[in-house]
Amino acid sequence: MRFGISHVLDSIERRVSTDPLAAGGVTDLGEVVRRTDLDGGRPAHLLRLGLVIDALSRHLSDPRVAVYAVADRTLLSDTDLTANERMVIRRWSDDGKVEVVRAGGPTAALRAREVAALTGLPLLTRNSTGYPGLSYAPAPTPNGAALIPQMIGPGPAAPAPALGRQWRCPEPGCASFGPPGTRNADPFGPPPETTEPEGPPPPQLMNGRPHCPRHGTPLKDLGPRPRAVTLAARVDGMVWHRFQVTEAEPVPVGRAPEEANGVGLGLALDDRGLRWVSRSHLRFELRGHSLQVVDTSTNGSTLLLRTGPADQPRRAQLNRGEVAPLTEWDTVELYEGVELGRADRAAGPVAGAQTGSVMAEAPTQSIRLP
Repeated sequence: MRFGISHVLDSIERRVSTDPLAAGGVTDLGEVVRRTDLDGGRPAHLLRLGLVIDALSRHLSDPRVAVYAVADRTLLSDTDLTANERMVIRRWSDDGKVEVVRAGGPTAALRAREVAALTGLPLLTRNSTGYPGLSYAPAPTPNGAALIPQMIGPGPAAPAPALGRQWRCPEPGCASFGPPGTRNADPFGPPPETTEPEGPPPPQLMNGRPHCPRHGTPLKDLGPRPRAVTLAARVDGMVWHRFQVTEAEPVPVGRAPEEANGVGLGLALDDRGLRWVSRSHLRFELRGHSLQVVDTSTNGSTLLLRTGPADQPRRAQLNRGEVAPLTEWDTVELYEGVELGRADRAAGPVAGAQTGSVMAEAPTQSIRLP
């Protein structure tokens, strides 16, 4: 059973990240591990994070989405967790995969709210009272853990200005804001260059000034960093490809764009789609807080405009040379069943979607799956 638990924790590890561009939601790890109603097991269990990851994956219909987890430092000594679980959380923290906030600072719950507000990521919690943004509650259902909408508030179209700067923590070896290559790598895991998050976490704002959430020290400003937003190409509702658009570099999308950073969707199209979709069909641009789409096609595109996840879309034609803003719930349709929009926004699970599970190797003696 020990090896089974190790295998599933390895699967979970690949789906936790403090890179907001890789994540689809933010959660308080301490709250998650104590949600006994998710599995009916012992008082605290790290495997419950896997149940929440699976719930987020099903909700976004994205088999690769990660969770941004924040933990109080007291979790590292919580005896309701096994010694191995505490060791794993500490390793994740050292690798920069999980953010452990300092003792005496804001709680993990407050920090998770701050991260969600700065990035626009959904907040995954049952304690969302007073939070004005998008939040979902992980809850048990007959078909396993699911995300229940709590608040569908307006979110930013682009990350906060604080994410448009490069920050450095003065503490040596800081796992969040240290120089590249300084995070501790698992000696039994992949090479160090593949264990670090691609992007930095949001700083903690104290009286408007960026601080390191791990150490409480003011961060040094190293200069501008282009803000970015993660988009997804969905085919019949399932995420087929994730990509990033930055302020510095627009991204062309089409059948087979010639640009090096272009997103080619030819493999997702049938014969008619290959004839309909142009080689370079449209271009995404991030201009401050505005995500824009520019049509560069022969046949045009269709905007599907929504104010919330449950709305029936209002369709609008976008023709060659025209530019339109995309708000958080809007998508653009290149061809029937092929839509592009925010990766962290989806109306809900796609019936019959096969997203896989990080819990596939979980021992039934260790956690009671519904």
